Amino acid sequence: MTAIDHDFGTPRSAGTLDWLWSLPRRLAGGTARPARVIPNHAPLLLEQPVAPSFHRAADPDPVPDDASRPLSMGAMATPLKPISLRRDSIYSAFSTAMPVTDRHGLAGRNTELEKLVEAIVVQRKHAIIFGTRGSGKTSLARVFGDLADESGCVALYGSASGEADFDALFRPFLTELPMSGAGQERARKLAAGPLDVNGLATLLVEEVRQRSILILDEYDRVRSDTAKQDVATLLKLLTDIHSPVQVVLVGIASDVDGLIAAHPSLRRHIAPQRVSPIARPELELLLASCGEKAGLSITPEAVEALAGAAMGSPYHARLFGMQAALVTEAGGREQVTAGDVEQGLASALYDWAEMSSPSHGLFTRALRDSASGRRMIALAGIVASQMSAISLERLLRVGSDILGEYPGMEADASDALARLEPALTPTPGGELWMFEDTLAPQFLLLMAKQPAPRTVAPTPAEEMRAMLRGVDGL
Repeated sequence: MTAIDHDFGTPRSAGTLDWLWSLPRRLAGGTARPARVIPNHAPLLLEQPVAPSFHRAADPDPVPDDASRPLSMGAMATPLKPISLRRDSIYSAFSTAMPVTDRHGLAGRNTELEKLVEAIVVQRKHAIIFGTRGSGKTSLARVFGDLADESGCVALYGSASGEADFDALFRPFLTELPMSGAGQERARKLAAGPLDVNGLATLLVEEVRQRSILILDEYDRVRSDTAKQDVATLLKLLTDIHSPVQVVLVGIASDVDGLIAAHPSLRRHIAPQRVSPIARPELELLLASCGEKAGLSITPEAVEALAGAAMGSPYHARLFGMQAALVTEAGGREQVTAGDVEQGLASALYDWAEMSSPSHGLFTRALRDSASGRRMIALAGIVASQMSAISLERLLRVGSDILGEYPGMEADASDALARLEPALTPTPGGELWMFEDTLAPQFLLLMAKQPAPRTVAPTPAEEMRAMLRGVDGL
């Protein structure tokens, strides 16, 4: 599969800046500064005492600029922790930064892959891959692209941006499509101006010489309603005129309408593929595989705790597993235990709170101020993670099955949704709600499992007012 670069920025030449920086020295008649070279066997002055001071101690003898200098760590109050190869393997094995590109690393998605191949490659339908953030949409799309390549298609991968219009979405694909020389010339003429739907559809039908699949990721970021309508029109035209090109849209949504307002006649030719939570056994296999790659074993109790906290999300499973494995590594052990998982989850929650302080603050207040409704608030997070979107009706239905009906249940459910409302965003239909940060439900559950605080912690404003106490009568 070929990845398309949607960044049209031109690299800046570094030579001009280098010339400007050296201009004063050249005008003064100076020569080029000699390069600093670190010798192969530079001494490490690890034991050299350094006086505590903000000023640099004078060198006993001046050292020429071109002379090699010893590498000293003595000026560091606490030397840096040495790089651990084990930690490096943990980061690599549990990586959450990059999508999976190897089908063997894509856990629990064989059914989804088979459906996509059947619908797109065999039936020549367009497709929409949707789900929450961290569910594995991009990984699924990339592995599908590789399978499509192997089947004789040309799979091209691109990523959308929030400001993209129809032209910006499809222009980058033009130079990579399999076309004859005449077709490429026709594409260049078409690209001389803004792309329009009819012109692009005609080009794809008449000039593309091999089955091609255009995968457009992060489509949920597109804000222009005009661009979305143009994309829907393009899909309809390509279907009506039997184009050899299919389009796959990938993005965060709870349903198809969250990504494209498709005409009923187009829906028959679109294959929707929801990326649902991974089943518990598949998630446990993923964790065991990551541990094996890192050279660690994971106890059954630890695997169960990690899988339970991840709630079917491969992203959270890797993140929580990484934090637990780092605790194990720091202790010099070879096996991840339930105690390591507990510390790792606390570390992951702390990092998320630092990056998502508004959501963390909202969840803290909701859980603190609704002591009797903590279970319903936690259940709202679980429902959102398993069903992508929540509503009062869904929360009551699941609550009845799990908690059993009790007096005041509807009031608790309504109160929970009201407290969480600032963190929610409505779906296009307006009847369902998704967490704006779709990674948040797992952290909400972790927070709900913590003991309720006995005293209310002061807010930052209250703490600063206390610091001012005694100033001008405060």
